Formats: sequence, structure tokens, C-alpha cells
Amino acid sequence: NDTHPEFRFRRLRRTGALRDMVRETRLEVSDLILPLFVEEGIDQPVEIGSMPGVVRYPEAQLADKVTSAWKKGIRAVLLFGVSRHKDAEGCDTWNREGLMARMIRTVKAAQPEMCVISDNCFCEYTDHGHCGVVHGDDVDNDATLKNLQKQVVVAAKAGVDMIAPSGMQDGMIAAIRAALDASGYGHIPVMSYSTKFASAFYGPFRDAVDSNFKGTRASYQMDPA
Repeated sequence: NDTHPEFRFRRLRRTGALRDMVRETRLEVSDLILPLFVEEGIDQPVEIGSMPGVVRYPEAQLADKVTSAWKKGIRAVLLFGVSRHKDAEGCDTWNREGLMARMIRTVKAAQPEMCVISDNCFCEYTDHGHCGVVHGDDVDNDATLKNLQKQVVVAAKAGVDMIAPSGMQDGMIAAIRAALDASGYGHIPVMSYSTKFASAFYGPFRDAVDSNFKGTRASYQMDPA
């Protein structure tokens, strides 16, 4: 008798329906964030040798990549800029016409409903590859925070939906929140998404952003132990 409760239970278990009914966590494509590395001054994607299958895209291809991602169900992208306008402080990041601001505007124009998250750091934009302003042999934490505040306000004005700082500077979340609130962007969330360790495991990421970094970040990144 297929109406008997025991039969229905076995059928549910056999088909996987019971498992689905009691599952607490579900992972969908729309839950994922797609990182995109965008490089100035290139015409074709550049493969990242230490990250098989990952490339740095030309800026001109960004809109198409975002549109393609949206069609596949991706609803959020995290933007990493690979600048060709590097200097000692990474000032291209608070230039309204700089790479970071352009990327944000491009994504929003191509797919207005896409959640645009900006990676907010300086290692991709400084000629020394450190994550902030260098004085002597170390990063000046407070000077870096001031620049970070300028950077996130420019990102907000460009249309970013979320700020994602990764520079590991003391007090960066409070500084970012204060700058956004003071500029009228209190609705923009801050997602500190990464604990960075002073480790060779970050080598592939440095390749991805074409970092010029030499030396150590041990004074502001965590001990791997």
C-alpha cells in the first residue's frame, strides 16, 4: 500500500527528498562572490601562472565578463585592480577617474543589479607593493588609514555596494566606517573578508595583482603560527 506512512518515508529517503527537507544549509550559485582581476594597458587576458584557470582581464572586457557571470547566476563580484599608475602611496585609488572607480562604474553600467564589492588595499597600486604608506622600512599605519578613508569615499561615489578592506591596518574598520558615515554613505556595509598572514602562501595572490613587493609584511600581517 503506497499510502502507508512507512512506504512514503522510504520513498522520500530513497529519492533524497527527505534529506533535502531537513538540510540546514544550502549553497547556491547566487551565494558565491566572483573575484575579478582587471589590468590596465592590456588587450588580451593574461594567465596567472600560479593560479591555473585564473586570468587578469583587460578593462575593455570587464562589462562582458560581468554580464556573462550574471547570466550564470552570480550576483556579486569582488574587484581587484592591477594598476599601471603606481606610486609611493597608491593615490590612483582615490582618483575619481582612476582604475578602481572606473571598474565600479563599468560593472554598474553593465549590470546595475550586480552587487559590486571593491577590494580596498594599496598593494596593487603602490610601486613598492606594501599595503600602505611606507616610512623608513615599515608601513605608517595612521597615514595609511587617512588614505584608505579617501579611497573608500571615492568607491562609494562611484557606486560600490560594499567595501572590502584587506590591508590589515590597525583601526581600519573604524576609520572606514567614520569616513563613509561622514560622507553620507552610512548604508554601505564593510566586509573585512581576509586575515592575511605574513606567509609565502600569499605568493599566488601577489602574482595575480602583479605586485612589485619585495621584503616582509610581518609588522602588520599575522604570524602564520
